[in-house]
Amino acid sequence: MFLDIGQGLCIHLSLIEHYGGHAGIRDIRLLQSAIAMPQSGFGGERLHKDLFEMAAAYLYHIVQNHPFVDGNKRTGAASAIIFLAMNDIEIEPDEDGLVDLTISVARGEAGKVQIADFFRQRVH
Repeated sequence: MFLDIGQGLCIHLSLIEHYGGHAGIRDIRLLQSAIAMPQSGFGGERLHKDLFEMAAAYLYHIVQNHPFVDGNKRTGAASAIIFLAMNDIEIEPDEDGLVDLTISVARGEAGKVQIADFFRQRVH
């Protein structure tokens, strides 16, 4: 199961409502691209080989594409966790680790490999 654009928007709005910030889409095409990335492939092969890589793609591309006015890091991280839960993978809580990782992604210091490894190491 993958997230769709409506679910991505709901995640964003819920986080903005709960934590504050400005709701809104800065660029719908960037959001569509980020939401589609985990499903992408070439020649019948998926670019992201497992659910952890797919979750990493949600976090990475939402954070890097910056499709929302505010809350991109929160939305990216939450989207990844929700995607894993939708696919029956529960992650051990590590809020500080997830925050640090997400900030590293925003700074260009961490990529999808590091994100996928983070999730793999925390399977509950």
